[in-house]
Amino acid sequence: MTAAAPDLAALAATVRAAPGLRAKRDLDLLARLPDAGALDGDDAAAIRHGDGYLLVCAEAIAPALLAADPYAAGAAAVATNVSDIRAMGGRPLALVDTIVSPDRAHAARILDGLAWAADLHGVTVAGGHLTIGGIAPALSASCTGFATKLLPAAGARAGDVLLAAFCLEGVWRDLGTPVFSSLRDREPAKLREDGEALVEVAEKGLCRAARDVSMPGAAGSLLQLLELTRGCGATLDVDRLPRPPEVPLEDWLVTFPSFGFVLAAPPEHAAAAIAAFTRRDLTCAACGAFDDTGVLKLAAGGAPADVWDLAAEPLTRPR
Repeated sequence: MTAAAPDLAALAATVRAAPGLRAKRDLDLLARLPDAGALDGDDAAAIRHGDGYLLVCAEAIAPALLAADPYAAGAAAVATNVSDIRAMGGRPLALVDTIVSPDRAHAARILDGLAWAADLHGVTVAGGHLTIGGIAPALSASCTGFATKLLPAAGARAGDVLLAAFCLEGVWRDLGTPVFSSLRDREPAKLREDGEALVEVAEKGLCRAARDVSMPGAAGSLLQLLELTRGCGATLDVDRLPRPPEVPLEDWLVTFPSFGFVLAAPPEHAAAAIAAFTRRDLTCAACGAFDDTGVLKLAAGGAPADVWDLAAEPLTRPR
């Protein structure tokens, strides 16, 4: 029996309404800062250093996740920062955390999650700050890394192939934010090696741009990448988007995976870029193309459905 074609208009509406994407609208406040720099809004700040770039990033963990599962929140503080460093084509060096917790037991769970995930990723927790007795629990962390060549989001060009890479070994859960975690299901040695695929495609010039798939999901994270380009749009073929078979497409499009990236590859390098991931037992596929429309579209064999026209309505730029 042939599977029914997805309702693209409904999927586009799901992407637009996703809380993880709507939350990104508030990033327009960052325009109040002076000298945002050429990499404004990218996964990590890149600072020229020696023969490469020092990378710096930070993440604040969603209060809903921190309340529901402090151990998972601690692990997420590591995984999200590592993903941001990797998305720039870099290797993570060290991480520091800031914790405000109502009691020692809650703080211990956060710290246990941090230590566990840091060990899995081979990243040192170099220090941080801890306050016990805060009224509103909070968790954030920052990470440094190093890259010799970058994968800036702004590097995507019309005509590039849209690639999506994921680790599909894992479990899907809804913790206020839909998440797919591979941290307990993939061998630690592989987890540490997975991010080297991003370093490889950066250093070999196989991809021009990348962005990690975060709270807005695959489509929303792609939209964030597009906003940093010079007028690029893209069509995402949802039939070719890698996903776990047990997770419905409408859920997967807005899921935050522990390892997921969208990338832009010149057509002549797309096959080699895909191989950098599949050689490490990751899933990577060509699932669309970049164009010069400034519009994100979803496709599935027939006429595409528009998700967002950045010229008509910026996502994170001042309104």
